[in-house]
Amino acid sequence: MAIRQTRIFVPNAVPYNGETWAETLLGRVIQPLLQSHPTIHWFWFSRYYAPPSIDSGDCDINFVPKEFQINESLRSFRFRFALPDSDTQTFEENGSLRIKDEKCVISDWRDYGLVADLGGNRFVGEVRDNARRTERANLVVSFLHSLSKLVLHTLIGPDTEGRFHIESNDDRQNPLYSSFNSMHHLFCNITAVPLRVLIFSDGSQTFFGTDWYTPQQVGWKVLQDIHIHY
Repeated sequence: MAIRQTRIFVPNAVPYNGETWAETLLGRVIQPLLQSHPTIHWFWFSRYYAPPSIDSGDCDINFVPKEFQINESLRSFRFRFALPDSDTQTFEENGSLRIKDEKCVISDWRDYGLVADLGGNRFVGEVRDNARRTERANLVVSFLHSLSKLVLHTLIGPDTEGRFHIESNDDRQNPLYSSFNSMHHLFCNITAVPLRVLIFSDGSQTFFGTDWYTPQQVGWKVLQDIHIHY
C-alpha cells in the first residue's frame, strides 16, 4: 500500500478567485480523480491560506508563482491518500494532468508519514507507545476520510463560471445554512471538545480568532479568552 500526498496551489483567476476556491478545486480536480480510481483505500484533504514563509511544508514552495499570492498569502490544499502500489503511478500522472489543466500548481507527489502525523503528540495524549500511536493514526485517518467524503457529497455545481459550493441547508437547526452546523453540534456532544474564541487587539483595533487563526502581524495581544458552551 502506498501512502502519499501532494499540495495543490490555486491561482487568483476564474474559477478560483472567490471564496469557494477550495470547493471548486474539489469539484473540478479531486472528485473526478477519485471517481476514475476506485481502488483508492482512503483519502483526506484540508485547506490553507497563509504567507509562504510560515506555511510551506509538504512541498517545494519555490514552484509556486508569485502571482498566485493574495495579500502576500497563498491558498493551498493538502491532499493525502492511500492506494495499491501498482496504481500509484497512474493515479499521480492523471492527477498532475488535471491540476495542470486547471492552471493550478504542485511541486511533487511524495510519501506521507501517516503515523508520524496523525499518531503524533497532537492526536495522542498520555499513553504514547508505538502501538497506541499506530492505532490512533488509523482511527483518525478513518474519521478524516469519512468527513472528506461527506464534504464531497455536499458539493453543488458547477455554475456558469465553473465554480462549486457546499449545499445550503434551510433547516431551522442549521442557523448558518450549513448541514455541517448539525454535524458539528453532534461532534461536540460526542466528544465534549473544549471550544474558545480569542479576541486580539493591537491597541486600536480588534480581531476575532482562535488558537489556530491569529493575526499575522506583530503587536497583537490576546485581549479576551471566551469559552464556548455547546
